[in-house]
Amino acid sequence: MHNVDVEAVNATKDRASADGNAALMEVHLEGRWNVDSDDVQFSGEVEFPSGSVSFNADFPEFLGGQGRAPAPLAYCFYGAMCCYGATFATQAALEAVPIDSMTISLSLDVNFLPALGLADVPPMSEFKFDLVVETSASEEELARIKQLTDERCPAIWAMNNPVPHTVHITKT
Repeated sequence: MHNVDVEAVNATKDRASADGNAALMEVHLEGRWNVDSDDVQFSGEVEFPSGSVSFNADFPEFLGGQGRAPAPLAYCFYGAMCCYGATFATQAALEAVPIDSMTISLSLDVNFLPALGLADVPPMSEFKFDLVVETSASEEELARIKQLTDERCPAIWAMNNPVPHTVHITKT
């Protein structure tokens, strides 16, 4: 339904109800900082089941880059927006709520004063997602799908909960 394989999602739900590991997706990413000033600052390959894609990042000039590629945070924000949109479409499909078309946008401000060591202020403003959904569904059905999405979207969970992290540095 609207580009969501509902049978595959339901099969995963069935497997995961018996074995929680069936719902795990392991992620391993690797990238490199490019020291050559003729190159973008950061690059790496991201693999997915049917291939891989090159990602490049470069800070804007005011942060020491040349703006030759999206800033690193653009990928983070795009990922959050994509995750929310995909979760919304999936929840709608699972609830048999039709979507004829959907666009999503994300707006926020990033304050680099903390990164520059100049202030202890929140570095990001509120994430404002705006969905435009062409559908025959009622407002109540869309509100239900939004509620499910807010409860189930991993990006929203990560924004609402501290995510543990570790950093290990190896000197060569």
